[in-house]
Amino acid sequence: MHALCIALLALCAHASLLPGTYRALVARSVGTSFREVANIVELPMPALDEDEVLVKVAYAGVNGGCETFRARGEFAFASNRDAADGFALGAEGVGIVAAIGDAVDTVEVGDAVCFVGSGFAEYTKSKARMLWKVPQPTGEMAALRISALTACAMIEITGNGVRAGETVLVTAAAGGAGHFAVQFAKLAGCIVIGTCSTPEKARALSDLGCDHIINHRTTDVGEELKRIAPSGVDVAFEGVGGKMLQTVLEHLKDDGRLLQVGYISEYPHNPDRETETESNELEASSLFWKSETIARGKQTIYGNAWPKDYGSVVGCKQRVLDLHASGALRALIDSKRTFQGLESVPDAIEYMLSGEAVGKVVVRIGCA
Repeated sequence: MHALCIALLALCAHASLLPGTYRALVARSVGTSFREVANIVELPMPALDEDEVLVKVAYAGVNGGCETFRARGEFAFASNRDAADGFALGAEGVGIVAAIGDAVDTVEVGDAVCFVGSGFAEYTKSKARMLWKVPQPTGEMAALRISALTACAMIEITGNGVRAGETVLVTAAAGGAGHFAVQFAKLAGCIVIGTCSTPEKARALSDLGCDHIINHRTTDVGEELKRIAPSGVDVAFEGVGGKMLQTVLEHLKDDGRLLQVGYISEYPHNPDRETETESNELEASSLFWKSETIARGKQTIYGNAWPKDYGSVVGCKQRVLDLHASGALRALIDSKRTFQGLESVPDAIEYMLSGEAVGKVVVRIGCA
């Protein structure tokens, strides 16, 4: 059935079969949540500039934090508050090239590609240079474009990368970016400690080769870290924020590095977010959105730990694709719940934010 869906996508993507309109999730204005602002609308098929590509979307990846702040018009998305015509929703996806601009020679109609931006739509357009050509338009490929790339860049480049023999702590280790971080740290020859919240996630992490697994719902993370790494961890890949962030700081080596990838426990969906931060010495949101790099004694804290030199990330694209093609990098797609169609996207966002997913949450857009 999956192979048939891919074949149908490729067939329907042919330019001569393009419809005059398509459906997309659009916000007419900002609001308090994704569900509040998301509306399914019918839009005219867009015209393409010479360097643009039209993609028929197969799967959209779900990034709950990004979509929350986009919907609220906060931080990097503050301009959405002044968007008179509304704004598109969705951060990432994969699909089939449906049409190309006159100057495009890097992809052809029928190619499978990953893209960034406006993923919650039946069709989306992108600059050709931003596309990743991939073997097939699968959910796994959607997970590679942002989540795997982020983990690769932060683990291997930021702060000169991790080094063989170092102890690396990954919080939310069974999440969309976390499970990739575990694998990149293992590929570098590190000892990896992962935190998670369920036995199911612990099993997934064990399958990925995680050396030590801490269920934070049943075990005191600080006490376990003290037992596993009594002198502290060398590197922490931290996406939880709140109390977890403070615990991690307290168990970082004197000269350790913290790579911040998010702060989900402090996002607006959590009614207890204020109690999460009442004893913290760092403000996670400021650290993240200002991409601050700060010293804490001899420690280095990288807020939103993307490398400052974006050019240094270029090689990560091919590394991610090659590792996945060889089987050395696995993309875990959550299978506990299935999301199909634009109508299911708000549910998918809330599910991702609930912390129950194992791996990356995706929504199938292009095949019923």
